Amino acid sequence: MPVVARQQGARIETRDGRVLLDAASGGFGGAHPRVRAAIADQARRVALSSRILVSRPLAGAVAALAEFCPGPLSVSYLCNSGHEALDSAFKLAKGTHPDRPYALGIQGEDFGTLSHGSALGAGSTVLPSAPLRPRTVPAGAPEELLGQVDESVAAVVVAPAAPGRPLGRLTLDWWVALRERCHRTGALLVVDERRTGPARLGRPLGTGALGIFPDVLVLGDTLGADAVPVGVSVMTRAVYERVYGRRNPSLHGSTFGASPLSAAAVSAVLDAVVSDDLVTPQREFEQAALRLREERTGSVELHADGSLLWIRARDTGAARRLAAALAARDVLVREPAGGLVTLAPPLTAEREDTDQILKRLAEALKELDTEETGR
Repeated sequence: MPVVARQQGARIETRDGRVLLDAASGGFGGAHPRVRAAIADQARRVALSSRILVSRPLAGAVAALAEFCPGPLSVSYLCNSGHEALDSAFKLAKGTHPDRPYALGIQGEDFGTLSHGSALGAGSTVLPSAPLRPRTVPAGAPEELLGQVDESVAAVVVAPAAPGRPLGRLTLDWWVALRERCHRTGALLVVDERRTGPARLGRPLGTGALGIFPDVLVLGDTLGADAVPVGVSVMTRAVYERVYGRRNPSLHGSTFGASPLSAAAVSAVLDAVVSDDLVTPQREFEQAALRLREERTGSVELHADGSLLWIRARDTGAARRLAAALAARDVLVREPAGGLVTLAPPLTAEREDTDQILKRLAEALKELDTEETGR
């Protein structure tokens, strides 16, 4: 088993001298000089402090998030992971509508590993006594989500794009209609950007492509720069005030969440996204991936939105063989989900490394085509 010695961007160097290419993490990327310096500087001063005290790093992070996020999204809750941030949105929805029993989403998509998220992804209740029960539509028919929004739904949770669902699959008109339906029924519209923001889709946030403002925007571990655990939910002030306004701030808190260290990481990452124009490399990756798709003659479906690339193989077995072929070429990907193989290199990956990832993907796909032809 390789032992990691060093990581920078997409390059993972092991103690035995191998260099692996990370197409699995979908994170920010390790060892960014300014971000690493900002985190180290904060760690030397104070990493964790009581929430009773004023935290200048937290104030800076909240201000940076309010500037980065669109429209009326201005009130932030920092916690320890994207999964926790999504869970905080479920809690906000239940606080807004205590008597409503349902959260609505697309079955099979990633809603995290906590109880409500797991239930929504599976389309079935994990805990019988959970405050919210899942209501889902099939992954192959995400448009049907719109017709399921009614006065029994506390929250609608949907990502701008996901493995297996391109950014343009749900049209601007659909998003506008969803926003209107949520407004009319009172259901909270939660846009889940744990995997797509910031910069992943070749734009600062995927939300910017939807033509609407959600009630809550969820961001994930990318903001921790692969160094500090963090997740964020950003909401409108009106939504926040309805549940938490003029109440004890400890009503919804966290021992380690919103620490000075994690807040410093959030500010540094957002600054790097803008200052280093990390949106452009994701667009370039998308263009290169789509050129690869045009050059192919095989039967698998390949799509990229920014640097979120996915391949739909013929079946689960073919997807696993493709993942194994990539691993044999020192490209790391996550365990396939059904027939889907997803590649998401770090935002700060060097062009040389992303080119290598795509080159090795082309080789692995050709190998898979040969195997499939021989079956």
